[in-house]
Amino acid sequence: MSKCRVRLILWLALVVASIGGGLGADFIQRTRAFPLWLRLVGLAGMLLVHLPLKRTGRLLRALGEPEVWGCTTKLVTTDIYRCLRHPHHAGVGVFMTCLGLLIGHWWSFLIITVAQWAWVIGFLYLVEERELVQKFGEEYRAYRRRVPMLFANPMCVVKVLLKPLDLPKGQRLDPPAPSGG
Repeated sequence: MSKCRVRLILWLALVVASIGGGLGADFIQRTRAFPLWLRLVGLAGMLLVHLPLKRTGRLLRALGEPEVWGCTTKLVTTDIYRCLRHPHHAGVGVFMTCLGLLIGHWWSFLIITVAQWAWVIGFLYLVEERELVQKFGEEYRAYRRRVPMLFANPMCVVKVLLKPLDLPKGQRLDPPAPSGG
């Protein structure tokens, strides 16, 4: 099993544990639900952040020359990756924060949000950044000096998301369908 797949499984375990822990704490403490409007903000946030999450996956698949599921052999610095180095991780953090709002109780919101952002930030600082420097060397160091890790200029992100994907000439998002014959 690839290390990328192992990381996904560990993260999913954290998701289940943080949601379960939050719901359990809310049940025991009998916390009051957030107002409906705030829960709807959480739902809207989850739906909105889905777009850049999907975009990053498509970009990595199209440009990153995936060697194993979730891993890449090419540094991708175009499109949303010109605004922030880890848009997928940022999107996961925002998605999970919005999920906490949607669930709509204090303990659930706090446990989910803190656990997910601690995972994202800890993983990036302790694992991902080091691996990327090791894998891509000076190219990644230069990219790291130019582009923020997680918190981009919002206008950069909006401009990128309003355009079609920025792919090199002739590059397709998905491989062509096999011809029948």
